[in-house]
Amino acid sequence: MDLSETALAQGPQALNTAATSAHTHSSLAVCICTFRRPEGLRCLLKGLDKQIFSAVPTPSICLIVVDNSLEGDASEACQTGEWAWPLQYLHEPRPGISHARNMTLAAVPAGTDFIAMIDDDEIPDPDWLDQLLDTQLKSGADIVVGRTTPVFPAKTPNWVSGSGFFPKPQNPDTLRELDSDPPAATCNVLVRATLFDDSAASFDTALALSGGEDKLLFQSFKLSGYKFAWAANAHVRESIPAERANFIYMWRESYRRGCVKYFVKRRLKSRSALRSLWIAIRLSVYSLGRIGRDLLGAILACLGHHGHRGWVPHALNVADSLGTIAGVLQIPNRHYRPKRFEC
Repeated sequence: MDLSETALAQGPQALNTAATSAHTHSSLAVCICTFRRPEGLRCLLKGLDKQIFSAVPTPSICLIVVDNSLEGDASEACQTGEWAWPLQYLHEPRPGISHARNMTLAAVPAGTDFIAMIDDDEIPDPDWLDQLLDTQLKSGADIVVGRTTPVFPAKTPNWVSGSGFFPKPQNPDTLRELDSDPPAATCNVLVRATLFDDSAASFDTALALSGGEDKLLFQSFKLSGYKFAWAANAHVRESIPAERANFIYMWRESYRRGCVKYFVKRRLKSRSALRSLWIAIRLSVYSLGRIGRDLLGAILACLGHHGHRGWVPHALNVADSLGTIAGVLQIPNRHYRPKRFEC
């Protein structure tokens, strides 16, 4: 999923507008993909109901919910509530997050100014949208990124909650307000809607089951010169269930993240088979060296009795590197798939 040559040639000048000092009314579509989390979706919708606006005038808001379960089990959660904003429910039965994300984009009303994206296991602060829009006005950015803070269940081990693995982006405190280079993901982001006017600007369906589709898209926008900004106070909270607050999930997620690295780099930086081969060799050599270093680091941490905080980061680096090599070898990783088909 490369951005088209036309979009690359035009660059951000075709879409980016300068920040304006006068706060004006805008229209906004909040895009939500959901998969078998009806209670989480209800909590999210209640959080969106509570949005308040003080920095900017209240925009015209619509909610677009795309259900990616085979059964369409989110329809009741959407239809039984009396929500503050108009809500459109859609069902995308094809398995894979990219299909669901693209359906939300296709449903955005014509003339919409901005698209906000958030996940169905998150709850936004009451001023979430206010902060995103205010940062956009101050910066003139095409993409505004906010902070996602994990909320853990009781009795979660300290080494898990304090690992820094779950916040999005990781190490958010290193970013300053209006920072122009924040990592972007669909869990908390505002995008100028006209960026999607080009049909090539969509979520790559080749990554529908593996994830990484948002990383590819936002890095494509970055390489095309579109302007990013960090909104330090645009805050959402992600609920981490007990089945994720453990080493096994962290290992599998690290492996998954590694699996998509080669695909993303090849799509963004390769124009020939030779260039793709060079990227594959570099990634493989680096990953093999990293595996050796981190295995040694994990062993030394265990011998030094440093506990989980000592060896777990090295182990997760090994998982990431193994995933990277698997991606180079094109070994499939199916993260987003119906549970009935899971092994």
